[in-house]
Amino acid sequence: MAACLTAAFLFLLFIVQAREQRIPSSEAVGAVGGVAYLSPRLQKHMPYNQIHWRCNNTVRIATWSKESNNTSEERMALFPNGTLKISDLQKNDSNVYQVYQEGSKGQEDIENIFLTVYELVPKPTVNAKVIREDTEHCKATLECSVELEGVTYEWIPPTKLPLEGVRSSKQHVSFSPLMETYICRVSNPVSSNNASLTYKHPCSWTGESSVASSRRAVSVLLALGHLLFLLTLA
Repeated sequence: MAACLTAAFLFLLFIVQAREQRIPSSEAVGAVGGVAYLSPRLQKHMPYNQIHWRCNNTVRIATWSKESNNTSEERMALFPNGTLKISDLQKNDSNVYQVYQEGSKGQEDIENIFLTVYELVPKPTVNAKVIREDTEHCKATLECSVELEGVTYEWIPPTKLPLEGVRSSKQHVSFSPLMETYICRVSNPVSSNNASLTYKHPCSWTGESSVASSRRAVSVLLALGHLLFLLTLA
């Protein structure tokens, strides 16, 4: 925990310092196992004699010049235009990176790029907890969850049934279908995934992989998306 807090503090400190020094900054995102291209926007003093990248403004990780091209890891590559390629991304690659571009007359362009690496969103788990069931009514809470933080949930209803506030934790509707399908979409900045629940008259719910009627909510998951339905059968 202390290490995480220290890393978070250093990350915020670099942001503050960059703003105070008015160093141009940009952001980039990537997915775990994927590839990120960190490309400097400044090209004031081209052509450059030397370009090098640092992580946290301390460790030099890549250097390019007309005579050589070196990187600290095999999964990194530095191109003559200053773009740094990082392959096989890991969560701990999330950091602030600095690129230093040195012109032929000694001028130097400096830029910060903040890289955030996200995990791919896994297949959501969906189930329905039936609260009330009789010949005329079906009341249930639809639940959607993934074991991943920093995601957003969206419920997509049948196209013929508009909902108000689909991102709300609860929703009340009244209709009389024989069968309807509801989709839960979970997303983050680099990926999304979804799962569906199908309602069948009078009050049964089937998920994509299992029957999901009258199941208890799972309390150990990191994040949950809920939708409460009140079904009134004509």
